[in-house]
Amino acid sequence: MKKILILNAELGTQMQIYLALCDAYKIEIAENIESVMYYLRKMKPEILVLDYNLDGFESNGKTGIDLVRKIKRKYTDIKVMLIVDEDKTFDLDSPEHGADNVMFKPLINRHLISNVKELVETPEESFIS
Repeated sequence: MKKILILNAELGTQMQIYLALCDAYKIEIAENIESVMYYLRKMKPEILVLDYNLDGFESNGKTGIDLVRKIKRKYTDIKVMLIVDEDKTFDLDSPEHGADNVMFKPLINRHLISNVKELVETPEESFIS
């Protein structure tokens, strides 16, 4: 069973992601940035679903993009899906964010499921939806 790690500041969004994916994937929920790094080492998930907004965590002013860059340097084979607030200005076409997929809130479960499935099934290709 493929493994997914979730870090999201909003409990409602976190639970929505968990419930949408838990039947098909083994899901772990990180409590903070440190636990993300722990789970990446121990669990070795295929996908990290990461909130762009890390304000709810001790992030020292860093954003989800900063964390994506750090993770991608260390764990080159993990796919990262970045979850962004709908009111956030965000350049989807920019490769600078480093994410393999970007989704905007509010999430639609069927889009979430299909995007995760595509990430799992196409390990060599990145895409944005």
